[in-house]
Amino acid sequence: MKGENNSTPFAYPLTRRELMLLAGTALAASLPGCTTGKQGARVSAQNTLRYPLPSPPTTLDPALVEDGTTIDLLQNIFEGLVILDEKSRTVPGIAERWEVSPDGTKYTFYLRKGVKFHNGREVHAADFVYSLDRACDPATNSQTVFSYLGDIVGVKERRNGTASAVKGIEAPDDYTLQITIDSPKSYWIDKMTYPTGYVVCREAIEKSGGKVDASSVIGAGPFKIAAPQDYSPQYQVLLTAFDDYHQGRPKLDHIERPVLLDPTTRLSKYEAGGLDLVEVSPSDIDHINSDPHLKPDLHLYPRAATWYLALNQDAPGSPFGDKRVRTAFNMAVDREEITRVALKNLMNPATGIVPPGMSGYQPHITLIPFDPQQARTLLAQAGYGTSKPFPTLALAFRNDYQWVADSAQVIAKQLSKNLGISVQLQPTDWGQLLQQLDSKALPFCLERWEADYLDPQDFLSVLLHTSRKVNGQWDHPENNTGYSNAQFDSLCSKADVEPDMQKRFALYAQAEQIAISDGPWVPVFYQTNVELDAPRVQGIRDSLLGHLPYTTTTVTG
Repeated sequence: MKGENNSTPFAYPLTRRELMLLAGTALAASLPGCTTGKQGARVSAQNTLRYPLPSPPTTLDPALVEDGTTIDLLQNIFEGLVILDEKSRTVPGIAERWEVSPDGTKYTFYLRKGVKFHNGREVHAADFVYSLDRACDPATNSQTVFSYLGDIVGVKERRNGTASAVKGIEAPDDYTLQITIDSPKSYWIDKMTYPTGYVVCREAIEKSGGKVDASSVIGAGPFKIAAPQDYSPQYQVLLTAFDDYHQGRPKLDHIERPVLLDPTTRLSKYEAGGLDLVEVSPSDIDHINSDPHLKPDLHLYPRAATWYLALNQDAPGSPFGDKRVRTAFNMAVDREEITRVALKNLMNPATGIVPPGMSGYQPHITLIPFDPQQARTLLAQAGYGTSKPFPTLALAFRNDYQWVADSAQVIAKQLSKNLGISVQLQPTDWGQLLQQLDSKALPFCLERWEADYLDPQDFLSVLLHTSRKVNGQWDHPENNTGYSNAQFDSLCSKADVEPDMQKRFALYAQAEQIAISDGPWVPVFYQTNVELDAPRVQGIRDSLLGHLPYTTTTVTG
């Protein structure tokens, strides 16, 4: 999934309405034992988990979501056939079990009886047929469906508008769902944990004209949006425990997600007791460690996520079509300095594309070395110099995390010092950045890919396989660098279907080394979430892919 400096220049500008709403939130938080709820109503802070959204949710539709921030919200509302556990394994969700045919292509899921949507109706296999087919419908215009459902027989034809339904999805009865994929793939079941595999409520969506909005966001997950007014995407989202959740009612009564765009505001609100959990920037670490009240609350959560510079060869006027230029950029970036200066050594320099913790992680991939002198030589060989200055580049990055902006600043200084080029920082609203990435038009971006499942296929085949337009749709839509290498593609295609794990990972390792040498990315660092968790919060479940739905979490005191 696609995944500010120390003061205000990169802060997202708040509107007057947002400033007034934030002020109202702060006032309510100062009242003992209460917090704001729908239409300004008081919700008891007792047993309410309060943690902020750093940017507004990009969508409520599981078929459309692309970013981890919004997925973190939606995973508490919706659920699919399978879910993740604390060891990042795929385990039964709404399906109590499944069987796989001897040839590895047909999955038969047996649904739990009595699972209910938030409106009280029982979930049946036909609801999964509808939900998966809807995600593939060209009218839905999902940008992720090829990546996560594209292995199912008939999905490509449905998405391209040449079929009226997905051939490989059937419901023989109310509690049996059969899905046929195009070839045996050991990782396929893991893809079904992604939101495109969530079940949605047909009658609610049809009533709202085919859209998932505040009135039709009816899932089968542990929490619900009880009323449309509980969803104010520029201000706050309030979730309420679903009493009839099939795994038992959550221990929390509410989850309150205020939208707080400024990192300083988020930390200040936590210190004032108005939040129970907050991600903080590495630049705050000295302040936190020096405060005896804050230091015990500090937690580090490693993530299977790689931050990288995307060098888009296909963007209009891009200089990155020349491998010498891409290699020069790789040689000009000092990962050690970035992690030391911007990240205070709380995150680790990247050693490849696939991050640690993944199956098939290769610790001995050979990166393009840091070598500023050779970088300048390569840039000159590519034709850039006094008579032909290198074009000024805009480095785009999301504007809601200070440590991302701090990293971008260090990178810009390194490229200026080591290559003599000018880089303009371009902090961008997260939703707008996602749209620009989908358009394939951004030439230069600091971005993240966080694993959806712990298999190298999710990084290599998904992100870097050659992407072509088929009937107007990209067949590998997450490739936003224009990278194309036939040998890389062949190795990944073989690895995707290889049943022997050792052979699979060896093929992926070869492919990763080729991609590193070609330089469509500059891998920069692996992410660790730096978080303050209040002592009154207990029972958080975590995995390498992030916090899991808050079914066991309690808030006391």
